[in-house]
This record gives sequence, structure tokens and C-alpha cells, in this order.
Amino acid sequence: MHVGIAGEVRCVVTKADGKVKIDTGFQKNLILNQGLDFFGGGKGAYINASCAIGSGNSSPAITQTKLDSFLAIASGSDTTSNYSYVDEGDGLYKMWEQRKYRFTNLDNVNISEVGLVSQGGTTDYYLTTRALIKDSSGAAGSISLKLGETLDIYYKIYKVIDTTDKSFVVNILDGAGGSVPYNMIVRPVLVGNNNTNSVSPSALSFPSNLKFTTSDLVAIATFPSTGQVDAATAVTYSTYVAGSYKLVITSSIGLNAANTTFRTLTTFIGAATGGNYAFFNVQIRFGRVSDDAPLTKTNKDTLSIPLEFSWGRFEGEL
Repeated sequence: MHVGIAGEVRCVVTKADGKVKIDTGFQKNLILNQGLDFFGGGKGAYINASCAIGSGNSSPAITQTKLDSFLAIASGSDTTSNYSYVDEGDGLYKMWEQRKYRFTNLDNVNISEVGLVSQGGTTDYYLTTRALIKDSSGAAGSISLKLGETLDIYYKIYKVIDTTDKSFVVNILDGAGGSVPYNMIVRPVLVGNNNTNSVSPSALSFPSNLKFTTSDLVAIATFPSTGQVDAATAVTYSTYVAGSYKLVITSSIGLNAANTTFRTLTTFIGAATGGNYAFFNVQIRFGRVSDDAPLTKTNKDTLSIPLEFSWGRFEGEL
């Protein structure tokens, strides 16, 4: 399964009397390579924990690791999100999380660049996104902030999932030197459910939850819950390689578990800190190529299922 990551940023300057001086509106920003590596784990709990501003004006590049000229950093607050699903006919599920970052007590500074920070402070921070501040027409420029004025930055991070079925064939080893080809169909699960999806948390640093069922694939907004098979599993993660933007998660079942016939595997990868949310929610159907029979396991079999999950920038319209 593959997901796309994108972002939008809006800057609002308010005068001391409460009147809005500048409102740039939302504009797309660049997800840095570091921002994609964040999801491999070990770079903080949230891709959007803080926001940094600076006075540099170089064109954003995916290889950047810092702002050109750092000025200040602020923690996020007032988190809002939208996990609802609207079928727009493009086969995509777009969800977002927004945080607000407030900057005050800055006197006569010119701000021209902005980016999200997942961890760190003024001198050692991990930058995940970067954008130049633009006016409402899209022209790059700067914001002059006077004493008594407030700068509020609203940052949205989007996660985009292709909801269409993906099909491929895998050869399952039979333990006797041979293999049996199975058709596999992968489909998202629990699309639109705000209790099971996440956007910003470091999704792949946490154990996965797997459920085997005898039921067939279900609609993308639900999950296969009938005929659930008890299967205690050992889950291992591959070591994340910077720049790969993928991770292989292997589930292993011993001789004395899940000794039955099952049709689907549903998995939730990456529970968020303090919650029960996941970065990948997916159902997988097994059907033997020769006759579409489901997968059968006995007490003479062990079962090991490697699953590769990947992510990258989403370049389309938000």
C-alpha cells in the first residue's frame, strides 16, 4: 500500500487593535526529504509539532535540512482535522490535520520562509517542510511584523490514499520445496473513520494489529469482522533506510495458531502516541490462482507474511 503526503500553509498577521493586516490564504508547501524520512521513525512524535520562521528566500528544495535564516519557533495548538470521505470520482481519499502556530513579541522583522519541525529547538531542529511566504496572488515576498502585531500560521498536513483495488500474485511456499500461487487483492479499510486514521503521528514506530477473517473483502468504509480467526502473531519491522520511504512488516504465525481456512487479512499499521489511530489501514484477500480457494493453514504449517508499505509526496490537487 502507498500513501501520499502533502501540505498547505496560511499566514495571518493581526494588528494590535485586532484588525487583520495580512492573510495569504492557503498555499501548497514542499514536503522535504527529511519530512518523508520522518515516517520511518525516530524523529519525534509528530511531523507538525512546531513551526519555524525565517528571513531566507531561496527556492525550496527537497534536500534542504534547515531554513535559510532562522528567526523563531513556536509550538502547535488548536489542532483540527477532517477524516471524512467524499467520493469525487478520482478514487482518492484525502484527509488532513491542521495546527495553528502563534508568533508574538517580534519587532520589525521580515519573514519570508516557514517550515514545520518535528523535534528540536532554536539551534538544533528537524525541519520536515518548507515554503516561501507568498501574497494572495502567489508571488513570493515577505511579511513585515511590527511590535504588537501577531503572526498566526495555519499548517495543514494531508494524507492521500488511492482507494482502488490493487491486484498481484504471490507464491506461497508449501514447505515441501514447492509453491502455490495466490491472487492477492489489496483494498483500504475504514476509510472516513476518524477513530482509526492518522495523518501526522510517526506512524511506523508502533506495532501493527492484524486480524484474519473468513469473510470476503468489504466496502472501503468498513472492515471484515465476521469469522474472525484467533491468531497470535509475532510482528517484526525491517530497519528503515533513509531515503527509501518504505518499510517491510512481517507477521509470523506458529504451528499452534490460526489452524483454519481464512479469506482476508486486515491490518492497522502504526498506532499513534496516546491513541488508537493508524497510518495504514488495509484489507488483503487471498485466492488461489487455480480455483480461488482461500488460504488454509494446519498445525503442520507456519505462516510468514511480509507486507511492504510505502509513502511519498502527493503532487496532485488537494
